[in-house]
Amino acid sequence: MEIAHKESYRVHDEHVYRDLFLSLMNGQKNLIVLLHNNIPILFNQPFMDFADVSSAKEFLREFGSLPNRFVPHDSYFHAGKADHPDEWVSTIMKLPEHDRIISMLNSRIEPHAFSVAAQSPAKDYTLVTFTDISEDLIKRIMIENDVSIDKESGAYDKNYFLHTSKSFHDAALFNKKSIGITLIELISSDPEGEKYLHDFSSSIKSNIRQSDMLVRWGKKTFLLAYLVDTAENAMKFSRKLLSVMREEPFENLHTIHMRLGTAVQNQKEELPAILERAQKALQQSGDSQVTVL
Repeated sequence: MEIAHKESYRVHDEHVYRDLFLSLMNGQKNLIVLLHNNIPILFNQPFMDFADVSSAKEFLREFGSLPNRFVPHDSYFHAGKADHPDEWVSTIMKLPEHDRIISMLNSRIEPHAFSVAAQSPAKDYTLVTFTDISEDLIKRIMIENDVSIDKESGAYDKNYFLHTSKSFHDAALFNKKSIGITLIELISSDPEGEKYLHDFSSSIKSNIRQSDMLVRWGKKTFLLAYLVDTAENAMKFSRKLLSVMREEPFENLHTIHMRLGTAVQNQKEELPAILERAQKALQQSGDSQVTVL
């Protein structure tokens, strides 16, 4: 915004500038800390929520220096990798971007991985931003280790889905939609069911969007996760699956009986609760039937 030459600033209290600056910091979802001569003097609210502290003073009293919170694992950067631990920021910023990763435990002792960025807007001051890349890192590691796909069926592995399911919550919030979960059980003898696992997965994957996830949930059970507008549309989608799964070129699936149970997210309901309702719906459904709870 351009200010006219004769217009003067009306804010003279430095505390007001501090409050304005802190408001901007708190509006970010990333964890942000302001350092003065390498010592934290200000945290934004997401960082304080993550560490369960109310101020920089409390953080320093509880944990000491900021690098004390970094997990000392060789896969990540930590203070032990800096010649001068107090100057860890300058050390990590000399690394290639893909190596500027640290790990910290939140207040519930859950590990998170963060990419680190830093800038010095004024002499002796450094603004450090921690961007949570936990899910992206887990996805990369599991894909590199070839454990993201269930080999028997070609669907996603259950552990891979559970480790990366937060992305569905984020996508639902961003798109203003709800998470739909449909559990599909093959009702067959073990040899017959195992024989058609790949055909079953292929038939579903050919009729869903790229953003949907088909997961091998049990020996003869699959989970389909997707975003949906209403429970009615989830029901229509699930019923459509029952009909198209046996169409060309998967006619051999005619001999396999199936039942489906569907649940749609209520408000900001967490995944375990949605899964529990989908499981109940599956138990209440009959052969070639869809039940929604």
